Amino acid sequence: MKRYWIYLLLAISLLVNVGALAGAWFQAWRADGATELAFFGMGHERVPDYLKLDRTQRERWHAMEQDFVKALNDVGREIQIHRERLVREIFSAQPDASVIERERAAIFALQQAQQRSVIGQLLKERDMLSAEQRLALADLLLKQDPRNTADAQQLRAR
Repeated sequence: MKRYWIYLLLAISLLVNVGALAGAWFQAWRADGATELAFFGMGHERVPDYLKLDRTQRERWHAMEQDFVKALNDVGREIQIHRERLVREIFSAQPDASVIERERAAIFALQQAQQRSVIGQLLKERDMLSAEQRLALADLLLKQDPRNTADAQQLRAR
């Protein structure tokens, strides 16, 4: 009887993890493979218009964004590959805990690197924007989570 509860808890834990992975996969699928949609809510090519960049700023923006967006999408594809491996291993006939952990760790490392890359890119963009444009970009990023409307208003008040 005691083993039953252990297996039940393990199954519930796996279902929660798979649910989280499925949610992340659905977001990527809904964005149609364009990772930047998750960050800006629009394709990166529309952000310069939203920020009202001048000609010089647009040239710098596009030069910086080209490699960044490609790298972001490349890492997104790598994460997806590891997620697929993780899900396949979890639901295999004989799941190997070391393989599951290795795939989880790979996803975590890629996500950490991706976050660092995004932060670095935003700092570069910040340096080329006017104060008003910085506020507009911060507002755009904060709008991605409707719970952050107070944060966006605080930024505008500064």
